[in-house]
Amino acid sequence: MKNKTSEILAKLSTDYFKALNLTYKKKKEIFSKIKKEILINKKQLLHLIIKEIKLTEKDAEKEILRAYKTFDIAEQQSDYNAEKEISKNGIVIKEKRLARGPLFAITPFSSPLSSPAHKISLGIMAGSSILFKPSHLAKQTGKTLFEIISKATKGQYIYFYEEGSQKDLQKIISNDRIGIISFTGAYETGKEIIKTGGVKKYHMELSGGNSPIIFAEDYTDYSDELIERIVDGILAKNGQRCVSIKHIFIPLKQKEFIKKIKNRLLSIKFKIKKDFAKAKKNLLGPLITKEYAMDSEMKVNYILQQSKNYITMIKFKRQKDYVFPTMYLIQNYDKEILKKNLEFDLPGPIVFVYLYKNPTEYGQILASLKNDYIRSGLQLSFFTKNNLSISNFLNNLVWGGVIVNDIPTFRDEFMSFGGFGKAGLGKEGFFETLNLYTDPQVIVYK
Repeated sequence: MKNKTSEILAKLSTDYFKALNLTYKKKKEIFSKIKKEILINKKQLLHLIIKEIKLTEKDAEKEILRAYKTFDIAEQQSDYNAEKEISKNGIVIKEKRLARGPLFAITPFSSPLSSPAHKISLGIMAGSSILFKPSHLAKQTGKTLFEIISKATKGQYIYFYEEGSQKDLQKIISNDRIGIISFTGAYETGKEIIKTGGVKKYHMELSGGNSPIIFAEDYTDYSDELIERIVDGILAKNGQRCVSIKHIFIPLKQKEFIKKIKNRLLSIKFKIKKDFAKAKKNLLGPLITKEYAMDSEMKVNYILQQSKNYITMIKFKRQKDYVFPTMYLIQNYDKEILKKNLEFDLPGPIVFVYLYKNPTEYGQILASLKNDYIRSGLQLSFFTKNNLSISNFLNNLVWGGVIVNDIPTFRDEFMSFGGFGKAGLGKEGFFETLNLYTDPQVIVYK
């Protein structure tokens, strides 16, 4: 692997300058070809995602569509120019942005197409050569996407990282020829990458899987449509999304609404038990590995041991790598326990419901989320009918995104996405990522 590593690094260095000089027209052509190849290979991609990542057919379809849309936006924006010019006292100052250097894109299993699509399309937009490493749990899917992209680029600019030893990986991460590392994954892994990588740019989405929904007391629109959206936010991608719903904070007087969510989850659990094989394809798939499911079980048990006030609404049940829909409710809770619960990344279709009885308890909930820039989350939801409530809610709340009156899985390519503190470095999103992949070059005319 030593010679292979040296060869890849040399190619990345050479192709960096080729990518840097790609015309807008050529970038547009590449993105257009990638889109066509995704549609041609849709059936194969669908099969791989279902087999390798264990997503339902519906979620696999969404993953392919999201990747397609990402390249479509890149095609539409391929002539985007971030150059600036200022004239002052007879001096002209121009600033253009150049890719920092070759990009090493490391992507997660949970978004096997959409995450690589985002990192790679913006890498091409920035004018960078790219080394792509998918999660080992999504290697076949990642390899297929790479082949699609490689066909569009005629084997240039983008290279695939074949699994080698940890030492080989560290050599690439630490090499000065790598200018940017874009990583999505675990916090501890991110820390190790930075420790090994040294002086270069880092773009990281780290912690996730703990998104809450907070209902203000003034909110009244508890519709059946909202129930379906919340259930989807709990179950989508088998509860393994970085913004999967894990906590619901709601007034005690809305207990009936929670019962409706419970009954909807129970009906899904019944269908799963009735036809397990069919349900895994259409309703809810397994977690990515048995170890992930066991980790989830351990964390749920730990949370339940912290307080005797939890009421079982749908008991946690694991069958090897499969976690059934799970729901627990608590009415009397401690602020510190609540903060600890929010720190857990919980894989699987699991939700904890907290009922608050009065403004004091509501204030405790808000306090558990605020005044913390270290353990920040990616996105949360706030449901209210009062604009003043939004302003008060946002005060000292250092979270990456606040979705008002919709669930936290909401995403748009043009919005920034990511957290603060342990949740990551930099943000995703079209303009945010493009800005992070590049540095300014200043030209002064006197």
